[in-house]
Amino acid sequence: MGRLLSAALLLAAVGAAGAAAAADAQSFDFSADLRGVSVDAPDSFVYQGSGRLRFDAAHDGLRFGSARLGYRGTFGGLVHVALESVAYGDGNFHAFDLTEAYAELRPYPRSAWRSRLKAGAFYPPISLENRMRGWRSPYSLSPSAINTWIGEELRTLGAEYNLDWLGHQAGHDFDVTLTAAVYGWNDPAGVVLARRGWALHDRQTTLFGKVGERGGFLDQRRLFYEIDHRPGFYAGLSSSIHDKLELRVLRYDNRADPTVESEPIPDYAWWTWFNSYGLRWEPDEHWTLILQRLQGRTYAGDGDPTNCFVFGSAFGLLSYARGEQRVSLRYDRFMMQQIASSFGFYNRDRGHAWTAAWQYAFHPHWSVAVEALEIRGELARRVAFGVPPAATERQLQLALRYER
Repeated sequence: MGRLLSAALLLAAVGAAGAAAAADAQSFDFSADLRGVSVDAPDSFVYQGSGRLRFDAAHDGLRFGSARLGYRGTFGGLVHVALESVAYGDGNFHAFDLTEAYAELRPYPRSAWRSRLKAGAFYPPISLENRMRGWRSPYSLSPSAINTWIGEELRTLGAEYNLDWLGHQAGHDFDVTLTAAVYGWNDPAGVVLARRGWALHDRQTTLFGKVGERGGFLDQRRLFYEIDHRPGFYAGLSSSIHDKLELRVLRYDNRADPTVESEPIPDYAWWTWFNSYGLRWEPDEHWTLILQRLQGRTYAGDGDPTNCFVFGSAFGLLSYARGEQRVSLRYDRFMMQQIASSFGFYNRDRGHAWTAAWQYAFHPHWSVAVEALEIRGELARRVAFGVPPAATERQLQLALRYER
């Protein structure tokens, strides 16, 4: 199975090189943003702290948001290649790094059935919120707690197969997609959630990057690493009804062996599984409603229940767009609980968050965005660092964005 995954990544690399050399069509797109940030919160996890936000009081004011470069190429009319790279400028392990790199084979459908095969490094099809290129949200600067965690800890490094039933072509009111994937290099997934708890921010972990700083709350975690040489899988079902209502369900299981430890990281393989459910409803061109829920378990170690954690989160988002403006409001709830105590101590996380955002595209390439975010929660592990477990974290961002 390891050979299969290696071959999948090789296919993506070969596809990328081929597209650049002999693509039928190819394009680059670029985006960057500059932000004014005001924060009232504990020190950020990015800078050795326990805060859930990307910025903190020592790193607010005028800040560089991100710069990303994307590539799309098609050759032979069948193979589509995508590369996504990003820079954040706030402690990146590499100044500029990849977040996705994959090739997708899309044969022409000969009937209402269509097959698609994707190989490389990419996001699993969970988010109904992060719909823009670069796996960004069109609704706010900071995605939900669920999709923040996906951006931090999850990436499919392997192959994904999709079987589409194009019901609209057959005179029906809906389409259906069955999805199955096999992957590796995601054994540490779950460690950030177990240690720091949930967060809300737009900082995706890059493929060759790390989370946090050495000696900090997360102690600089490397997340895309193979430890036990056991492939993981996910399988899901999605449906689009009248192009207005989209439903998704997915089961994710990295099948990690939690007794295997890796010295180079250093960390155990974290056995992480969850179920995800989502709905996006767009009754007309103005309104969007998204509801999503995710719940599961993560476990590491040699059978000690103190190393087992249950987690869950849900959010509801309502967005209204007219002309070049969009207003969005989102509510998040989240929890994480250590199943058994360690010397009388339970790590647990409970909280909720409100996010309000306004965006205005005043030029084909320029836009402004304002986002207000408040998180109220309690994370028990903060006590070990001399920080009160309960905190209210507030952040106001004004962003000037360029897209081309």
